[in-house]
Amino acid sequence: MKKSLSFLLAMLVLVAPAVAQKTYKGLPVIEASAPVADYKVGSEWVKGNWNIMPEYAPDVLKIPVHSKKVNVTFYTDRDSISFKVKEGKSYPFYVRINNQYALTELQGVGFKAVKFNETNKIPAYTLLYEQDPDNSYLASLRAAYNLDEIVAGAQNDTEKALRMVNWVHKQWNHDGMNEPSRNDALTILAEAKEGKQFRCVEYGIVTTACLNAIGLPARTMGLKTKDVETTEFGAGHVLLEVYLPDLQKWVLLDGQFDVMPVLNNVPLNAVEFQQAIANNYDKLEIRSLSGANKAQYVNWVYPYLYYFDVKFDNREGIALKRETVDSKQSLMLVPVGAKAPTIFQKVRPMNYLKYTNSIVDLYQAPVITAKPRTAQN
Repeated sequence: MKKSLSFLLAMLVLVAPAVAQKTYKGLPVIEASAPVADYKVGSEWVKGNWNIMPEYAPDVLKIPVHSKKVNVTFYTDRDSISFKVKEGKSYPFYVRINNQYALTELQGVGFKAVKFNETNKIPAYTLLYEQDPDNSYLASLRAAYNLDEIVAGAQNDTEKALRMVNWVHKQWNHDGMNEPSRNDALTILAEAKEGKQFRCVEYGIVTTACLNAIGLPARTMGLKTKDVETTEFGAGHVLLEVYLPDLQKWVLLDGQFDVMPVLNNVPLNAVEFQQAIANNYDKLEIRSLSGANKAQYVNWVYPYLYYFDVKFDNREGIALKRETVDSKQSLMLVPVGAKAPTIFQKVRPMNYLKYTNSIVDLYQAPVITAKPRTAQN
């Protein structure tokens, strides 16, 4: 018995240094062979979403904190590290891969609802939407891709929208650097058939056109971060909103990720989504026919939900002369008290915008005078 106990103690002494946490420059180190990592926030897994990149120092992973703290574990293919993350706190560590040290930092991020003017009831602007049931461009799109078949048998407008955004989501894989030869749905889909891949912008354009083609008014929407003027990259994202007549409300869709946000069984527009993240995260649902991960999507998209812009003229067509307001193409919803941004990522002027703080300007119901489209014979 004494021999066995002595042997066990000796083994513990030998093993202890091997399992002790390594350090580099005073920070903990975990090992990795594969360049992709997973992480777990509370009970929610986010898999295959984090690329280990030594060239960024630090490479920051923002963690949503909806209470005082949240348990987070970061997993590589060989190792893991855990923290109790608090809002406003940072948790740096190194990942050693291929004899390089990737400085990685978890940042606890709290969520606050952005405020807008909700007292105005009369819109200050008129936004135009597709009204022509005989629009030849949309008829070509509808016939070429059998769009009626995609939504056949759908029980309501919500289901139609979910089916359509899922269909567009599956047409190509996201490539944030590639652009089509022309920014219209028919060109994008034709080039996707050839194997090309495109950005978030193109998911927005195509999904919007397809929804308009089946009679659901839709518009692309640009999202921009609070630091849109001062950051050098990653300040914008494009998705879309669709007006669902049976609910009489605008609803956000994101073709890149195949998602629709829902709270208490009611689909949300972009501003409602931002406020639900801040105030009702536990009840918030991300509907997705391809199974998009709630924690992953919310964590990624939340910083973009600060400035919101849409075109004044949302009609469909290639050679269409677009209506403007004071020579401006788009209307941006700006939070109360926030600066109206005029520069995108330090260098690109945003001289195409009018600005408003009023919710009703962006979320007025579309005026549709034409008869709804019916299924093709």
